[in-house]
Amino acid sequence: MRYALAMGLRIKHCAALCIALMAGAARAAEPITLIAEDYPPFSWIDKASGKPTGLSADIVAELMQRAGIATTTPAVVPWARAMVLPSTTPNACLYTTARVPEREAMYQWVGPIGHNDWVLFARRADHITLHNLDDALPYQIGTFISDASVTFLHQHNLKVNAVPSDRLNPPKLQMGRIQLWSVGRLPGLYLQRELGISDFEEVLNFAQADMYLACNKHMDATDIARFNDILRGMYRDGTVQRVYAHYGYDKEAPRLPQH
Repeated sequence: MRYALAMGLRIKHCAALCIALMAGAARAAEPITLIAEDYPPFSWIDKASGKPTGLSADIVAELMQRAGIATTTPAVVPWARAMVLPSTTPNACLYTTARVPEREAMYQWVGPIGHNDWVLFARRADHITLHNLDDALPYQIGTFISDASVTFLHQHNLKVNAVPSDRLNPPKLQMGRIQLWSVGRLPGLYLQRELGISDFEEVLNFAQADMYLACNKHMDATDIARFNDILRGMYRDGTVQRVYAHYGYDKEAPRLPQH
């Protein structure tokens, strides 16, 4: 009787352990849903392969490979929609996201995987001189919906003209429909080069922020900590620097955070 009872307890214990192990394996095997935006040189769709590429895309792909985590092919969507998806999609992460105070509680953060300086570009022919954001009050400023810079611009009561895609702003500036273009320096220079524009100049650097992989706030915190540990290893072994150098941005590579 005692033997049968002990055996029964052992069987129940083994069954419970197997269920727990299976649940853990299922969780580990569940792919992370990756979301990105069209924001070169951090991320964009390569026309030849049809796949996302860029600074952040390569860093995140290497990070997940080292973590042994499967991911979906990153979905490249407009930024206003991209920001919402990690909050409504379990096990989802978004890049590249400026870590600013108003977003802090929305996600769990892995990074930084980049750095962004927000600047204002103007046409050289307009001879616009700015010393601070308040000097931009007379001008129409182009940006894109939900960009981190919008907060800074609204704080100074500036005239903001936000569009769904930042690619619409350089032609608007060329045509004089806006007088200033608010954009991250690297993305702004990339788009100008892609569009063959050479008559813009930077007239003000007004904000800076580190860029992160932003994940669903209900994801396992131990996984987020492990991703950050792996990323620190990628800084130490030079991987992050090599990614930036590959795209010609070695001088702009972010540094290992000091904690």
